[in-house]
Amino acid sequence: MGSRHFDKLDDEARALNESWRQVARVVALTGLLAVFVWAACAVLRHLVHLASEWVVEHAEERTATGAAVLLGALVLGGTARALLYRWPSWRKAAGDGMEQALANYHVTYEQPGDDPGPRYARPDLALAAKKSLTTWLSLGSGGSGGLEAPMVSISENLAAGFSRLFRVKSEHELRTYQLAGIAAAVSTLLGAPFTAALFASEIAYSDRIVYRKLAYSLWAGVVAFWLNTWLRGRYVPLLSAPKHALEYSIAELGAAALVAVAVSVPLALSYGRAMGSLDKLVGRVRPAWHGPVTALAVGGLALGLYWGAGLHPGHVLGTGERTLAGIMSGSSELGVLLLLLALAGKVVATGLTLGGGGSVGLLFPSMYLGGAAGALVARLLNLLGLGLDPALFAVVGIASSLVAVVGVPLAAIALVLEVFGKAFGPPAILACGVTYLLTLKVKVYASRLSVEAAAPEPAPPPPPPG
Repeated sequence: MGSRHFDKLDDEARALNESWRQVARVVALTGLLAVFVWAACAVLRHLVHLASEWVVEHAEERTATGAAVLLGALVLGGTARALLYRWPSWRKAAGDGMEQALANYHVTYEQPGDDPGPRYARPDLALAAKKSLTTWLSLGSGGSGGLEAPMVSISENLAAGFSRLFRVKSEHELRTYQLAGIAAAVSTLLGAPFTAALFASEIAYSDRIVYRKLAYSLWAGVVAFWLNTWLRGRYVPLLSAPKHALEYSIAELGAAALVAVAVSVPLALSYGRAMGSLDKLVGRVRPAWHGPVTALAVGGLALGLYWGAGLHPGHVLGTGERTLAGIMSGSSELGVLLLLLALAGKVVATGLTLGGGGSVGLLFPSMYLGGAAGALVARLLNLLGLGLDPALFAVVGIASSLVAVVGVPLAAIALVLEVFGKAFGPPAILACGVTYLLTLKVKVYASRLSVEAAAPEPAPPPPPPG
């Protein structure tokens, strides 16, 4: 390609002509970044689970002391966040961070003005550290929400700081590391490298996939997955389900479509509206009191459901991984009534935690709601004598809810195939396809931009002389 034509190409197009030496450099740095992100995510996840489980274990006692421990931990966490948010630099660490991460990804560099030097990304290592601390304060104290969205923000900030340390000047290369960092974080949490790479690509580029970046993301996801397995000495899946035959009846496929149409789509709509309503409700309180007041409300809700209805606080608080694992394995003690209470309690607790400035995500709660709602549909239909497997429809609900809330159909299908096995593929594919078509214009994360929308606007023409 002639030098004149090459000079006219943007960073993405130039990357197609990069040398093997440059490819090897990016592969090496991507692997190093994946180790860096994996370590940060694994440590934070361990600390969150350790603290959250300690708080919930005390609440199980149904005593005044147990209630005091739960409420005290939640209020301390909320108060600590409120004090930190008094500094403007800490306020970016509030919320789930997903929309901010997506916005930063598509507007990667600060505007340099007349400075001809390298331009670096807005996010950095300091913001990653702040986001990690506020996430631990939010979930470790007993708040409700997911780790995935905060980890997306943390990993992107880590990747941007990593790029600054290695003096990366290419916008294409920086975005490659940011996407690879997100894939490494999701792979660390889900134990599914292919799903993680697809998720990073779909969440960033919506209806398009940039395959060169996908390749580096796959490499980062595999590195994080290998480190997870090596550390534990064996593969430990986040979720598992009983085996299912590859043959499906018309009733099962029809019920899978029913979960998509009658459960996942309305769930996405009501989920978003509930988050907005709870945010407005919290807005009536003075900002300085958002953290402690919402924390007290979350604790009161969990204790009320536990003491009044027998719903274990672990079903409402924390990330909800154990609840979903119990539903999937069939070992959960939740009946129809308790499932309904768990669904409602999880939505309210997550909305209050988020509205109070908690650094928690909506991704795993959406999987929680989809899985619980899918199992609930199967149990209700079984009252008619259909004999459906609740675990199957929990899997379908998990996948279709991810599509409805976030809009990542390929990642949702890959999650089912990679985590639960190919036997669950056909109904999940059907449900994800139906859900995607029905929710094209319904997304919780409004900042998901296409490649065209993310492209910079052309500079205005210079003013005429004189």
